Amino acid sequence: MERQKLKLELIFFHSPLHDYMVLEESRRPLLESLGKRFNVSVISYKNITTERLADPEKVYIPFIASGGCEEIFQSYGFSLPLPLFFLFDDQSNSLPAALELSSYVSQGRMSIPLLFSEDEVTEKLLDMTLRMQQTFRKLKNTHIALFGDASPWLLSSKVNTNAISRMLKVGFQNIDIPFICKHYKHLTALSRENKELYNSILKKSTSLKNCTKEDLNDAIRLYQAMDELMVYYSCNALTIKCFDLIKSCNVTACMAISLFNRAGVPAACEGDIPSLLTMIMAGYLSHSPVFMANPVAYNKERNTMDIAHCTVPLNMTSSFALNSHYETGIGVSVEGTLEEDVPYTAVKWIGNTLDRFFVSEGVAAESKHSGNKCRTQMTLRLEKPVRDFILGAMANHILVVKGRHADVLATWNGFLSYLR
Repeated sequence: MERQKLKLELIFFHSPLHDYMVLEESRRPLLESLGKRFNVSVISYKNITTERLADPEKVYIPFIASGGCEEIFQSYGFSLPLPLFFLFDDQSNSLPAALELSSYVSQGRMSIPLLFSEDEVTEKLLDMTLRMQQTFRKLKNTHIALFGDASPWLLSSKVNTNAISRMLKVGFQNIDIPFICKHYKHLTALSRENKELYNSILKKSTSLKNCTKEDLNDAIRLYQAMDELMVYYSCNALTIKCFDLIKSCNVTACMAISLFNRAGVPAACEGDIPSLLTMIMAGYLSHSPVFMANPVAYNKERNTMDIAHCTVPLNMTSSFALNSHYETGIGVSVEGTLEEDVPYTAVKWIGNTLDRFFVSEGVAAESKHSGNKCRTQMTLRLEKPVRDFILGAMANHILVVKGRHADVLATWNGFLSYLR
């Protein structure tokens, strides 16, 4: 089956001295060349409307068709989906105007190219741009539930939530742990949907270790309680201070976090906001579930990092058992087996405004099941030196997503410089 062409909309920006129809006709060879690779449509900046820019499957790129359009771009250009990249050619002073606009937009803060000629507009570039424009759209509709604050040991995992809200357009909603516990305790029965979920998980798990069917019922009851609160507060991403929950309710959030991530709702444990924000952005950009893990060992000679945690999304595993939470022996966590000899990408943003960044692709060398680590374990052989993560002061969590996504994550990191 032939792969469907990416949809590309070029928005012509031009001086009022130029007639749009004449400019479009003069660019017929360019449009025909692009049309061989992409499904191309064109409009004048004068015809920009909210409805015209609303297609989430279309890439929107301003084409600088002539000089003298810089001031016009100030009035119209920032209604285009972010991030902005400029297409130019060798006619009508297109390049000088594009250079002025890229300098104006970036203010020298961005380390990624903003200007492209026709032959530089590849399928890879457009796919990456589409993912980033889709991600920015999704971020504007992301509302994060903070179930409790950050765990006390996360000394370096702080962010300026006001600055993050301005940067990424995300919202935050604080929900106290006692409120969750009260709702969980009042919820005595699973919904029909979650009864089916319970039976499905029980059937697919290879075994129950150190936990019971009743523990699984409680874990899914917590998932239902949290999900109901997410709906009530109109949230679609979350962190939870899980150890406080264990003290108050004698139940762990490991299974709930796994299930939220499986369902496409980014969820991080320990109240770790930088890890959650990394999870959100990496998940949106890769269209894949993300595993939040502890780096538990590394080997500089083999350039490997051992990672482990109890909350892997079920749809990242090739098989899974159910086990108790590693640190407390309470409740249910996921002891997943991850596919070996396939590529993964390790990524982390941290800092007050997510100003520190690490990314490396790698290969899963081994999926382990040791009794002295969190339940899901993997050895990842990195392509970047493992010391970069250690020396980069990236704190005690790393995020892992299946596949090769370093290029789009690094390009997005360059765009974050503009948003700051």
